[in-house]
Amino acid sequence: MYWHELTSPEIDRLDREIPVVIPLASCEQHGRHLPLFVDTLQIDAILDRVRASLSDEIVVLPTLWLGSSHHHLDFPGTLSVRPKLYAEMIQELARCLLTHGFRRLFFLNGHGGNLVPASHALTDLIVNDERADAAHIALASWWSVASSVMAAETHQMETPRLTHACEYETSLILAIREDLVKLSEITPDHLEKPRVWATDQRWQGKVEGFHRFHRWTSTGHMGRPELASREKGESLLLAVSQAVTVFLRDFRSWPAMEPIRIVE
Repeated sequence: MYWHELTSPEIDRLDREIPVVIPLASCEQHGRHLPLFVDTLQIDAILDRVRASLSDEIVVLPTLWLGSSHHHLDFPGTLSVRPKLYAEMIQELARCLLTHGFRRLFFLNGHGGNLVPASHALTDLIVNDERADAAHIALASWWSVASSVMAAETHQMETPRLTHACEYETSLILAIREDLVKLSEITPDHLEKPRVWATDQRWQGKVEGFHRFHRWTSTGHMGRPELASREKGESLLLAVSQAVTVFLRDFRSWPAMEPIRIVE
């Protein structure tokens, strides 16, 4: 079900244990060859397929397309709110749902820059709101939920991992909205610096670095988008959608988190 397609009385009749999915995305540059709405198109396509599988077992909110993307503002077209404001937006969304009595909230993220402010927002919320602490509130990016099914060889990818406007994202948009992809705009003048904290095996997963995007990519994309294909994108989209479906079925069954009595 889509939240925005229901009437107020229909919302009121819903089981308050139904998982409510809040999709998070962005409107930001994705190189010269992809549209600004990549993250939103991807998460909408994933959840279209998830909703078709789960029918009335979940309710999906409209995608929050405005993300925390200030690190992309050096490239034209990016729209963004600062991390502090983004965190407040996430908290207010959660409070609205909690006020209506819903107790299983899953924030499915589609843009890396949203993760830190969203995590901060939800951490702060459970500290200050008893309803939030008593509910099940989860946050994950689709590529994390689906990490076990995203191996490059599974989808005939030639690059090892998802980055930004890369072979993976370009393939996904070819599968979702091929008419918006301009492969001819991928030019040989592209320059990209290695992100040491992400590419050096000594530090991968141990250290995070902080820079705006213009310091490591000249065109806004990363990796090898010219290797993308519609077939790769369709394979990846199916696998990711199935992984998110599996998680949401499990999420509905998570047991209530009653306080543990402190024994003195």
